Amino acid sequence: MSPAALRRMLAVAVITVLPSLASGAVEAGRSNGLPAMASSVTGAIHTFDATQWRRIDLEDEAARRDAWDSLHVLAALQGLANRGRPSLYLFFCREWGIETDRFWWDWYREPGGWLADADVRPLADLDAVLDTFREVYEGLVVYDGEVPATSNLASTAAGIEGLLPVRWDPHPQSLYQRLTRDRGLPVRRWLVEPDGSPRFKGPSPKNDAYRWALETWLHPRHPQANALGAHYLDAWWLREARRAGADMHTLSNHDWFISRQAFFFDLCPWGDETPIDEPSQPIGSDRETLLTILGRLHDRAGGGIVKIGGFPPWPFKYTTHGGAGRHEPVPTEWEFTRLISQFNAYKEADAAGLGAMANASFHTHFPLLPRYPQPARPPSEDDMRRRGWIDADGRMAPRFFVGHYVGDYDAPSWLYKSVPAFFHDPHLGEVPLGWAFNPGLADRAPQALAYARVRATTNDYFIAGNSGAGYLNPRALTHRPDSGLPPALAAWEAYCQPRFRRWDLSITGFILDGSAGASTDVEFARFRSFSPDGFGTHFDPGPRLRAGVPACPERDLPDGVDAAVRVVVESARARTPGQPGFLWARSILKSPRWYAEVSRRLREDHPDLPIDVVDPFSFFALIRHHVGFDRMDPTGR
Repeated sequence: MSPAALRRMLAVAVITVLPSLASGAVEAGRSNGLPAMASSVTGAIHTFDATQWRRIDLEDEAARRDAWDSLHVLAALQGLANRGRPSLYLFFCREWGIETDRFWWDWYREPGGWLADADVRPLADLDAVLDTFREVYEGLVVYDGEVPATSNLASTAAGIEGLLPVRWDPHPQSLYQRLTRDRGLPVRRWLVEPDGSPRFKGPSPKNDAYRWALETWLHPRHPQANALGAHYLDAWWLREARRAGADMHTLSNHDWFISRQAFFFDLCPWGDETPIDEPSQPIGSDRETLLTILGRLHDRAGGGIVKIGGFPPWPFKYTTHGGAGRHEPVPTEWEFTRLISQFNAYKEADAAGLGAMANASFHTHFPLLPRYPQPARPPSEDDMRRRGWIDADGRMAPRFFVGHYVGDYDAPSWLYKSVPAFFHDPHLGEVPLGWAFNPGLADRAPQALAYARVRATTNDYFIAGNSGAGYLNPRALTHRPDSGLPPALAAWEAYCQPRFRRWDLSITGFILDGSAGASTDVEFARFRSFSPDGFGTHFDPGPRLRAGVPACPERDLPDGVDAAVRVVVESARARTPGQPGFLWARSILKSPRWYAEVSRRLREDHPDLPIDVVDPFSFFALIRHHVGFDRMDPTGR
């Protein structure tokens, strides 16, 4: 997330959680959104309150170290404990005035809920957690805080070798000393010399560490890591923690990736500068190592699709933010995405702001239904005639149609934190909305997708965000100058199809091209198989058909209601006289209250303008009708 987006998020007022249903729409879901089944969880579930490490004073170096060390161990321990079944649940995250982890836990514990009858045992402190789950770990992997990259190596080792990651620290009260001296836990792998001197000493200790990790865990002949990447900030956070919130180390996100034996890394995508965390390295070293990692992950997947969790850590590294680089945050995001897409990888963009989440290794066991239908039936042409959008002769009314792309939910963390707030907003259902939830988020936040469906009204519609099942650049699946790999559009199509079917999706709300080049009909033709009802595009000049599918370029709305209304009004006035106009309006982290206020202002302040805010299915169907496309012709001609 860019600095501007972060400022937008912070500017949004805290939402009061009110379980009321907005007028003008009907609640469509079940009573609690859980499968109609008794709890299938056997054995005790332990809980632990880790919020003390969210409330630290970032000016206190000792507090930073204690929080980092404790949460790193907890994330690994949780990933190992939850690998086979849900066993350990943490309370840590908070957003929008809601204790997020407590919200999801309370929902699970409702009568008839997934964990209503579970045997729950709270744990008092970290020692109790270590004792309770002693059988899931083999010992320790000790890393070098002076070579921050080794913290990511330690997370990789944690998942593959069943170890707890701990930073070497000579202080008598450090976690390292408590685990080795007081508890007698064996060190199974050293990423630093036992006396604290560095193990990696070349011109680039950072890249030496990752190259060693590649040969150890992603060697072509005997790979141990799975085809899964985790791009999370390393121990550089300990030096620069004050640049963002106290949870922006995102250590709590590691648990799911450790449970799945992912390969962790944090590298600069740019080849024209040295990164701030190692300015002495040969220029381009980070990028070269990144491309090698991506190539190994691609090969490990057998040419299939690779998931990468995380996001370039723009508040801390690699960008102009705070003078940490030469490139702006958004171009850095795009360059990273352009590169990974060329290796068949997409990212789950746990970006700063709402980037921290916990318990994904626990939530992944949530029992989903086989299929989740849309809460409301997409409108037919007869419906559009009744609403006056199409006359009896088939001509479209010269009105201005606005469709809302409700983003950005290409990250489980953003979904995880926003659904509890926005789907209890008392204005939910007042305005037709297209909730752009990527279906790939079901791996780490399945319960959030399910909960949104049960809370949704008949004015809430679900579409995919950028760019399908997850965030990549479609053009980089065919145009691949950095990887030299064959095209992978067919692999992406096959990956998206079952995920779209399960969640009853047929619109990709934003095909994000970034810096990879504009998508062509070659890419759009593949997207047509799982998104036949519409595309939101990046660089198209206006509404049109792409490979026979109605498409419209997205336009970002400003944060403030006044400014957003102004954009809509100016767009409506700029349309061709006597013709319909279309605005596919993208906004980020906005509440139903915000959309309702925008609509109210349009209605009351500009009654002279024929503006209709419509659902995404109607929006794209009207574009199809406007260009005279016969939907029954499968060739798109």
